[in-house]
Amino acid sequence: MPEQPLSLDPGTLEHLRVGVRLLAARSLSDPEACEEVVQETLARALDGIRRGRLDDRTKLGAYVRSIARHVIADVHRARSRDPRSGIDTDALPSGEGGPLEALISAEERQRLRFALQGLSPRDRKILELSYHEGLTPGQIARRIDEPPARVRKRKSRALARLRRAFHRIGHD
Repeated sequence: MPEQPLSLDPGTLEHLRVGVRLLAARSLSDPEACEEVVQETLARALDGIRRGRLDDRTKLGAYVRSIARHVIADVHRARSRDPRSGIDTDALPSGEGGPLEALISAEERQRLRFALQGLSPRDRKILELSYHEGLTPGQIARRIDEPPARVRKRKSRALARLRRAFHRIGHD
């Protein structure tokens, strides 16, 4: 007989929510960021459970804490980025030996421009706000008036489309 997938009752979910909020509050001083961590952690945990990544209910707390630590680390990384440090590839010297030349060739920059043009204006805006301005999904959501979960999903899908377009352009 196949085993029933793990499901969470509302009480367990609330218990996890409180625990993640406490964990986030210890590490982050911003209540809004804490709430984002809670939402992102629970969304990832529920998705993982649905996908069968956790089949032992006794390990649920450790599983959720592990996800929360990763999400909190993501928030710290995003905070440490200076939004003004975005690199304008057009402003870099095109001669050999430039610092970025070793990493990104002119051909790759051109491929990236073409790939970005293939995205919708809204997706380009989300990527710009995320990578150029260093905003979190919650900040982007407020700026473009969409829920944070939708922003995260759009960003993920936009990156996947950008990646596919970038590679497709390179092989045409």
